[in-house]
Amino acid sequence: MASTQVGYSDAVKLLGGGSPLITALDRALGGLLLAATGGGSELAISLFDAKTEAARLGQQLIIGLRDRIKGYSRYDRTRRLEAAHAIVVVTAFFEGLDDIGLPFDARRLQLTAQERGRITGAGSSVRELLVRGTPTPVPHLDHDAFADTLLDWYATAASGLADFLPGLAIWDELTETERRAARHAVHSLPRVALRRYENQQRSLAAEVPEFGYWTAELRQREIGTALARVETVLASFASVHTPGDVAGTLVRAWRAALDRPILSEGDVPGDLTIPTLAAGYVDPDFRVRPVDAAGSPAEEAWWALAPTRSDLAEFLASHLTTPDATRAPLLVLGQPGAGKSVLTRILAARLDARDFLPVRVALREVPAEAEIQDQIEYAVRTATGETLSWPALVRAAGPALPVVLLDGFDELLQATGVNHSDYLGRVAAFQRREADLGRPVAVLVTSRTAVADRARPPAGALSIRLEPFRAAHVRHWVEIWNAANTAALHGRGLATLDAGVVLRQPGLAGQPLLLMMLALYDADTNALRAAGETLDESSLYERLLTTFARREVTKTRATATDAQLTALVEAELLRLSVAAFGMFNRNRQWVTEQELDADLHALMPDRRPEPPGDFRQRLGPAQKLVGRFFFMQRGQATRDGERLRTYEFLHATFGEYLIARLTVRLIEELAAEEEAASASVFGPAGCRDGRLHALLSFAPLTSREPILEFLAERAKNCSPGARRLPVTLFRRLDDRATDQDVRDYLPATPPAPERHAAYDLNLVLLAVVLNGGVRASELFPDSSDAALAWRRHALLWQAMLSTVAWWALVFTLQTRGTWRDGRRDLLVVLDRDTAPPPVDPYWLYRAHPGDPRRAVLAWQDTRADGLSRQCNLVRDRVNETLMHAAEPMMERIADAATTFVARDAERSYSIAAAIGRLQLAVLLSEDAAEIRRAADDAVHAVTLCWPPNAEESVRRRGARIVLVLVGLVRTRMPSDVHGRWSEQLHNAL
Repeated sequence: MASTQVGYSDAVKLLGGGSPLITALDRALGGLLLAATGGGSELAISLFDAKTEAARLGQQLIIGLRDRIKGYSRYDRTRRLEAAHAIVVVTAFFEGLDDIGLPFDARRLQLTAQERGRITGAGSSVRELLVRGTPTPVPHLDHDAFADTLLDWYATAASGLADFLPGLAIWDELTETERRAARHAVHSLPRVALRRYENQQRSLAAEVPEFGYWTAELRQREIGTALARVETVLASFASVHTPGDVAGTLVRAWRAALDRPILSEGDVPGDLTIPTLAAGYVDPDFRVRPVDAAGSPAEEAWWALAPTRSDLAEFLASHLTTPDATRAPLLVLGQPGAGKSVLTRILAARLDARDFLPVRVALREVPAEAEIQDQIEYAVRTATGETLSWPALVRAAGPALPVVLLDGFDELLQATGVNHSDYLGRVAAFQRREADLGRPVAVLVTSRTAVADRARPPAGALSIRLEPFRAAHVRHWVEIWNAANTAALHGRGLATLDAGVVLRQPGLAGQPLLLMMLALYDADTNALRAAGETLDESSLYERLLTTFARREVTKTRATATDAQLTALVEAELLRLSVAAFGMFNRNRQWVTEQELDADLHALMPDRRPEPPGDFRQRLGPAQKLVGRFFFMQRGQATRDGERLRTYEFLHATFGEYLIARLTVRLIEELAAEEEAASASVFGPAGCRDGRLHALLSFAPLTSREPILEFLAERAKNCSPGARRLPVTLFRRLDDRATDQDVRDYLPATPPAPERHAAYDLNLVLLAVVLNGGVRASELFPDSSDAALAWRRHALLWQAMLSTVAWWALVFTLQTRGTWRDGRRDLLVVLDRDTAPPPVDPYWLYRAHPGDPRRAVLAWQDTRADGLSRQCNLVRDRVNETLMHAAEPMMERIADAATTFVARDAERSYSIAAAIGRLQLAVLLSEDAAEIRRAADDAVHAVTLCWPPNAEESVRRRGARIVLVLVGLVRTRMPSDVHGRWSEQLHNAL
């Protein structure tokens, strides 16, 4: 919604001070304007006088506003612009009275003494109009949305006027026709006032550029670079102030970053040039929404309601010149690699030092437990080398508005593991305190989108989410890259980066850091270009990871042979895979340094001694691993003087691919071990699956959909032994030896049954994926009813998995009922896209082909009340949901649900299903042929197929229902057909 703060009376005081104009207007309004609360019921007020004087005063206060606000501080100019806008809003309403065509002279709106006695609170409508806060435009609302807000405000004001008029003596003098005309005129006033407002607003925007950006009059839409337009916009209305020593030092520190490479982590080939911060940052699209305690900014659906915008520079410039910037923080969200931190670096450099004092606080580098002010002071000392208190820094900034950029709230959460849900509230409290002390401050906080719900937003908070690059952004970025590297690439005989080639990988090209990775990959040997259009996602990730791992290994092992390099690269990817599993098995997208160290030690203990080093602390396994790959992002925070770190992949799909990769590698190794063991002279002992069990016994692979897709792609090259192995391991699971378990690998501590269920399920999933499907009879070869054995395992999974994990499985696997040697069987497949097949009663009740039940009219297998009693005992939500839908029919014709018609050897259905299908076909007016088929089935069922023990009343109810339904379609059916149905049904009655 729009900001509502300043009223007309406050506005004229702020802009006019003690001028004679205000004193004159106050006298005309009986002291209302300068009174603290209004004049009470004894106020003699003329609406005409108010209209005339307010309009005249408003015009004089706004004329020359740009020159009159020069010399004020940034915040004071913002307040005066807010006041000017309030005057425009109210003046437009008063002037609209001249345009609406009242059926009497507005000068006759003077109250008499008698009328003041008759009307409680006379003049209150005018008082409310002058005192009530007015809507102020805010950068997250477009023109139409703000116009709607203002229209509501005008409608409220007009409603007060409409209530005011009947209390006047002049009202008694009007004819009914004139009264209707007056009501109609007042009803039209809001839109008339809105037109007046828009005309005045455009004039004000032309005179004062800041106001133009508030109201979206001066926004641009083309793709920008490095928020350059922030600097351009703010410079157009900056003051002449020069920052002091400390403030100037800070500004110089931030601006120096513009000339440094945009990518500061990870080495690149020596002949390549990483674009500078000023040249290489492409302004992304974004969405913006106000956020409150009921909002869900971590969820995609919540953001779907906000339109995508392309004016990030103008939005930020506008926001920082509005009053709301100092009342609550702006939350900047985005995916890892979206450029949140880079945005704060650029914004700190781009803000005009004459009007703003930017202070960038990297939360990873300041004490996590410190107060907001202490964190700011720590960051200032780090940036300048000077120790200065916050109040002293603000005083040194003079009229410049402090803008604090708190970068990395997500790192604070992840690295410390401490609940900082009150952090944004603390930021807002800091802003309130500073405003009360005359030191207003704007604050911006960045965070990963996924953890945005971990902090309670304060009232008035605004959130923006940086969007992935569109194709136009990618092309613009590629132009920047090629401009910096064409000479180097051509010098090596390579082509420049092709935007069309990059856009074949939209999931990676959409994030700036991952786009950089694609550029570096292609700069090696034009590998991305050479791959062509047939490169699948699995192969791309394999090549990317292998290429970067080889590059890192080669830096320290330049003399290694190809075979040694291959082994070293594989070891690097194995460690990265352990990190990926560490995140997956902890059900999050990051892992702490301590957790990763423990995982690496448990799964691949490095027994080689550390080389002797100096007095500095040695790097742990996690630090050594992650420090080599810039596509691994490191989060950091400081608590009690200790650096706490977390690691995550810039794109979750890297981790998901590595999980699939390591899983297939282990399956292949175990298959080879299984084959060797089967040929042992001491007999088949079987492979030892301790590490596979360790990795796959904490979470189902269905928890991350891409993992199964990558497994399916890598399965194309699996050996026959690897395809057989998951079924082999599944069959011997109950007798599995536990002495091979990796007991030190404990990313979580679930009960043993949960781990057993997770491993059990994951083996089934692997069997399905590696073979394109698996039969229940293959999984349970010793069972006389493989389908029943499958059901028991499925119930085990349902009992042991979380609700989220269970439903992820439900929407991934499907079963198809089949027959094998006269016994029920199931084909289990991956199928997310199609609806499950209809229920087959023959299969459900074990009536195999040739079973006598397929040759009878009908059969009943279960007591009708047994269904409801079982649902009541088990209390399964899905079953009870279905039972709830069936209860109306169960209560009246219970046997219909458990009596099955053997229509022919291939088709069976329950009486209840036949009645329900006919009812829907008739009531939905479906095709006549479909209705006839449904009616034939229903008539056959209710006249011939009831079980012998069915009550007569139940039989009659069923026949009566069908008789009514076929009667509704009598005119659509051949007369002989309908006559036959009627005869059969009446006989049944």
